[in-house]
Amino acid sequence: MTTPMDYRKLIEKDKETLTKWISENPAPLLRWLYDRSILTQSQYYSLVEKTPDNCVISLLDLIFQDQCVCKDQEVIKLYKNQNICETFLQILREVQDYYCTELESWLHQHYKEIKTRDPPAIPDKPKKKKSFSLFRSKKTQSYNVEHNLQQPEVELNVHKKNIIRKTENITDNVEDSKSHTHIEIRYTDLFVTDDDPSLDTSQHEYFSLANRRARIYNHHKYQRIKPRDLLSPLPGIDRSPRRAKVKGIARIGKSIAMQRVMHEWAMGITMRNFTCIFDFTFRELNLLEGNHSLVNLISRKFNYLERILPDLLKKPKYLLFLLDGLDEFKYQLHFEGQEKLVDVTTEVPVQELVVSLFKGTLLPEASVIITTRLTSDIPTRFCHRSSIILGFEEQQVEEYCLKFYKDSKVSRRVYEYISENDSLFGLTFIPLFCYIICTALNEFFTSSSEKPFELSPPKNVGEVYYCYLYTVLRHHTVNTSVSKSNVFSSVKNELMQLGKLAYHNLLSNNILFDKNDLKNFGFAEKNFHSKFLSQILVRVKEKEVEMFAFFHMTIQEHLAALYCVVKTSNEDFLKSLDLWCFGTPPADPTISAFLSTSKNLMEKCKLENLQMFTRFFMGLVTAGLEGKLNGLDKAMDESILEGLCQWFKTQFQKNLCNQQVLNLLHCLMELQQDSVVKEVAQEIKTVNLFKMTLKLNDCVALHYVLQYSNHKLEELNLGYCNIGNQGLKRLETILHKCETLILCYSCLDKEAAILESEVLKSPDCQVKKLFMCGNNIGSEGVLQLWTALETNQTLEELYLDITGITEEGTETIIPCLSKNTTLKTLIIVGNDLGDIGKKRLQELSKRRSSLEIIGNFVEDLGLLEAYLAWVEEMKEDRDQIESVKNVNALQSVLSELSFPAQGSPDAREKAKELKEKITELLNSPQFVALRS
Repeated sequence: MTTPMDYRKLIEKDKETLTKWISENPAPLLRWLYDRSILTQSQYYSLVEKTPDNCVISLLDLIFQDQCVCKDQEVIKLYKNQNICETFLQILREVQDYYCTELESWLHQHYKEIKTRDPPAIPDKPKKKKSFSLFRSKKTQSYNVEHNLQQPEVELNVHKKNIIRKTENITDNVEDSKSHTHIEIRYTDLFVTDDDPSLDTSQHEYFSLANRRARIYNHHKYQRIKPRDLLSPLPGIDRSPRRAKVKGIARIGKSIAMQRVMHEWAMGITMRNFTCIFDFTFRELNLLEGNHSLVNLISRKFNYLERILPDLLKKPKYLLFLLDGLDEFKYQLHFEGQEKLVDVTTEVPVQELVVSLFKGTLLPEASVIITTRLTSDIPTRFCHRSSIILGFEEQQVEEYCLKFYKDSKVSRRVYEYISENDSLFGLTFIPLFCYIICTALNEFFTSSSEKPFELSPPKNVGEVYYCYLYTVLRHHTVNTSVSKSNVFSSVKNELMQLGKLAYHNLLSNNILFDKNDLKNFGFAEKNFHSKFLSQILVRVKEKEVEMFAFFHMTIQEHLAALYCVVKTSNEDFLKSLDLWCFGTPPADPTISAFLSTSKNLMEKCKLENLQMFTRFFMGLVTAGLEGKLNGLDKAMDESILEGLCQWFKTQFQKNLCNQQVLNLLHCLMELQQDSVVKEVAQEIKTVNLFKMTLKLNDCVALHYVLQYSNHKLEELNLGYCNIGNQGLKRLETILHKCETLILCYSCLDKEAAILESEVLKSPDCQVKKLFMCGNNIGSEGVLQLWTALETNQTLEELYLDITGITEEGTETIIPCLSKNTTLKTLIIVGNDLGDIGKKRLQELSKRRSSLEIIGNFVEDLGLLEAYLAWVEEMKEDRDQIESVKNVNALQSVLSELSFPAQGSPDAREKAKELKEKITELLNSPQFVALRS
């Protein structure tokens, strides 16, 4: 009988040989040991960062010293009769397929409990998941003789090893172009959910996605999907999807998610029902000219699979194709064209191969995942699953920070700083922003005594990007302790060339540049791959079609803004702002060359795409005023603020659309000039952001400006803005200034009613009209409002339509509102008040004859007409339908209209019409589409 000591001696005796065998590919063994809780997280992360030889040597030392710790009770139970050395051999046996045949022979010879290797095969059915076994079941299976002869496991193991090596690192962009972090350490799961075709893609893609996140969070309408589960069966459907589309904005993590999927498949962790995964990027498919067959396409990239490829293609249900980056494909895809009969050997243009593969006319049983930006799309009917990556959630932001810094104390401090700053935290849902923010903050929170910054940590977006750019430049300079001015001056020419490239192409809606473009903007070809440029630009196509792009759109926007701050003269300053913010060209025919060029380039540009650029510009104006751009020979005078102040005041006197208003508020926040904001705030009489989906950082910008107002605000319209309780909380200290406060359908609940009741109790309260319609404040929330109105002396109109109030919510309405002397109108329709609640309203009406109470739709003809117009609006506005559906508003109205009530003949006729219109809308395609 073999004893634990025998296993220890065996491993010690052959330690050198084992190290040689395992070090060829240590990743699978380490991951399996970690997944079984044999290795702790710190041990695992420490090992994967080492070189392969040192990794295996350190692992064996841990085994010998019995330092591996297992706290998993299931694992302890499974290995209860084994010591750590025997457990190590047991797991090594289970992953032996990843290693050489000599290792298998050694295990078979010395570890007697090992079973004979099952004949490899492409299975007829996916293997069912068994505890701690990936490659063989406990019972020997019989296989087709043809499969036994082919022995595809050799090539497939080579394929898996190659994928592991290719996917094991995530590249960083700051210290040098080759710096990287192991995917097991840095990767953080992404928030993926089913896509919604109502997503507006006409805005800047960051704002489109942020709006989408705000809506699904506040409406609680989402299902989390892990990337590994994209091809798992849909809820209520037994069949797994075979065609999956994954959308997301630039740098949201689409490619990293696919990298993780491949990495885990290659290590036998997930998607084990697939025999083989073939991955292609559309960048590499761009390089193909002429006609190609699928066999040829696969053989070109995976030539080591050529021998077994015919066998693999005979079983397409066990194959997965990953196609990454459709938005970068130079060929047009025609999904609506006449279908061609295509098989794996048919030679056609590469774009036709892609269409046939995804439509299922080629290898219909194969599975395909395709990734793309929001603006590139595939007809939904060809997709079994359409998903969208929404980036990080709060927990994942914290996890990312913990993984970014090796010092856990530093990571905690950084995360706390970010989470307490709403302006920064609102950006961190995008992984790339997380990276930029963590990089920018690194200099402030490390323990180094020599701090390169004389300023405090960045508080807004512009400051973060300024610090990030400075960090990149610092790494580029030889002497990293030089002053900021010298850092900027050392690369002034390159920065201005990059800025001009960024600016001209931003206005031209261009994100890709070739070598000729770089030459035209002053770059020498020998510098195309310099260390400095490689930190700003990335190659997006290789070989004979090499092209470049800024590694994120916001980097392009920030550099464009930096260029404009330096190059814009005082005379052109305000004219440029008119052009960028409103598309208003200069009236003077004798304009400067800078403005003339800008005007010509703006002909192709959407103003929505310049919002982030204008915010960066404002932040950099302040950087110039503070002397931070002296190294670029840009000295700005305080006198510029006077003209800027007058410009802002003039804009707020105009009838601007809500999107323009919001952008100006953000520009003022990025400017961070209190003297300007104080003057501008006095000119703001109304703020209408109706139907603008507001994120938390939007509420921060709104609060930042309005806090300086020393007068009452005539109206603040946040209807259908989906701000939620968190957004309203951020605005709490300015709400008392608003004469008319519109909060309809903004995803609020009883917490918002409690907050608003405190506003009404304030001695400084100016609120005369309060609209809370379509928010689920419920009885508990409305009781707080009644209490506040007992002493409030300003509110004249209160709208509580469809707010989830029941009979309990009327318990204190009589004693509280009987004491109130200012309230003139109370609308409380669309609530299930019950008979007792209705009687209380009647009693209150008797006691307060000056108070008009409308508790039923037929009691007011004007209200019915308003609701008819409301239904008509929704036919044209899917976002509005979604907000209304979120609180079952239409059903609430319909329910009340179903009961006969007293009213004028005209009112009863209007009520009948409203009932018909609502029924029609509830059965309409756009409403039915939201029911899932």
